Amino acid sequence: MNRNDYKTLIDRIEPDKGLEERIMKGMKQNQRQTTRRNRWGMVGVSAAIMLGLVVVASLVLNLENEPAVSDIPVAQQGAGENTPPTAQAGHDPVTIPKIELPGESNVKADMIGLVVYQGNIYTQTGTQITPEIAKQLRGDKLGRSKSGITEWSSSDDYTELASTIGEMDIFSVKGYDADFRIMSYMEHDGEVYAELYEHLNGITVAKGEDIIGKLNLMGNMTSVKWQDFDSWNMGENKQHELSGDAAVQAFVEALYEAKPVAAEPLFEQGIYETGSGEQKFLYIQLQDGTEVQLRLFKGGQYVRYANAPVFFQLEDEAFTTLWKLMEE
Repeated sequence: MNRNDYKTLIDRIEPDKGLEERIMKGMKQNQRQTTRRNRWGMVGVSAAIMLGLVVVASLVLNLENEPAVSDIPVAQQGAGENTPPTAQAGHDPVTIPKIELPGESNVKADMIGLVVYQGNIYTQTGTQITPEIAKQLRGDKLGRSKSGITEWSSSDDYTELASTIGEMDIFSVKGYDADFRIMSYMEHDGEVYAELYEHLNGITVAKGEDIIGKLNLMGNMTSVKWQDFDSWNMGENKQHELSGDAAVQAFVEALYEAKPVAAEPLFEQGIYETGSGEQKFLYIQLQDGTEVQLRLFKGGQYVRYANAPVFFQLEDEAFTTLWKLMEE
């Protein structure tokens, strides 16, 4: 396996990219991460840091012998048990299977931040919150997560509120269905550590709205910034305000109606191998203070959110118009 293969695989599973930076900063999250990558909450502090390092190291060491993605479901284009008889917007639906808990033979799962709640697995998301916003959006307490899930866990370990994030209080999020989004939350030495987790498996996606609509973008956007691939890839914070409210609105409307495309074929075609000039990132600030990150791919007019194994293909005009604004 060559260097590009490793990079493609890591792009696919998207582990916690801010881990090293947070270790250096002592898990200080009172300010936003400059890289805008996925963040962990304060998860047992040193124990969680060591767990993350062990998992990532083990993943790399076992790439030659293990399947590329064993814990995250592979989206399937077309028919499935939950596929509606008629796809919306004329698109073939994509079925994202429910994440299956690992069995005895699956001892090296590709681990990301996750929490088990009401029998479903919630994973790290592409929406960020500041500590101040986390306080405001904290809803009802749902319980307290338990530590213990590692790459060696068996199905017996995946009990209610089991997690990879250690022991933290779990809350619902105001304005969002708990079937979709929950929050880990902890206060330590006067600082707030919080993270959002989302349930994006066991569903059938007929158009973009089936996932993007859950984010409450429509009618709630207050500002939009963009970042080019090189800046993102180097961990820089070179974000630019995006002018053109009409173009942004048309883009989001098109995203709601966009065609779902199963991720696996695009992975195999090397969609993440396209770098500078072919990928950009949008950061959409909402009225409730959350910030949604979307990843755009120029080739094919694709958009991806979080770790859901599905891309959304937009109609050309809405995508191209917005893209041109990010080239000015």
